[in-house]
Amino acid sequence: MVAVVACAVAVMCGVASGEGRSASESAVAAFDRRGPDGEVMELSETNFDETVGRGAPVLVKVYASWCKHCVALAPTWEEVARELEGELHVGRVEGPKNRILLKRIGVKAYPMIVLFKNGKMYEYESGDRSVEAIVSFARKDYRKVRSRSFFHAVWFSKLLRSLYAVPMLGKRAYEYLHGTLKLSNVSILFLTLCVPVAAGMFAIFVADMFIVRHVLRETRQMYQQNGGPARPHAD
Repeated sequence: MVAVVACAVAVMCGVASGEGRSASESAVAAFDRRGPDGEVMELSETNFDETVGRGAPVLVKVYASWCKHCVALAPTWEEVARELEGELHVGRVEGPKNRILLKRIGVKAYPMIVLFKNGKMYEYESGDRSVEAIVSFARKDYRKVRSRSFFHAVWFSKLLRSLYAVPMLGKRAYEYLHGTLKLSNVSILFLTLCVPVAAGMFAIFVADMFIVRHVLRETRQMYQQNGGPARPHAD
């Protein structure tokens, strides 16, 4: 049983080490390999900071799939990306799936168009959503808008990527234990409970050992100061 637990932990750790490097990292790698290529990049909480924080300007559309204005803007946004090929990166963020990012950007309505440049954020406030107007904003008209500072928390993106990897990690561990090792669901549940219980018991043992040693040390010192025996309860 101990061997099975060790195997399960090894599988989970092995999956965790490679799980984070999925679509988010490939998008960032592609961002580094090429300049603005006329394509719309898919951005999310797991790759947004690493992409926008590279220093190159990025024009971003925050949208929702149920928003009719966002649906109407979709073909225009593709054309904007083609117009800005070689000049600016163009990306999109699906708002309902990236709520933490929404709060950081300050999204109040869909769609929202924002230019990230030189560590600052410029919001497109015009109601004209034509290709010409948006491209003009990205190229020069953003200077007419008051900018806001934007904090690029790359460590935060890495933490989120690790959290998002947990469900897939559990799925792969289950497939290995159930499919490869032929363990029943009851056995897998038992193993799942064993790991945290064993870790908790070990933590309690270590803490108890230090606390008991500290109490004994304090007791000996107290007896010695009061002229009592050096080792109380020696009998």
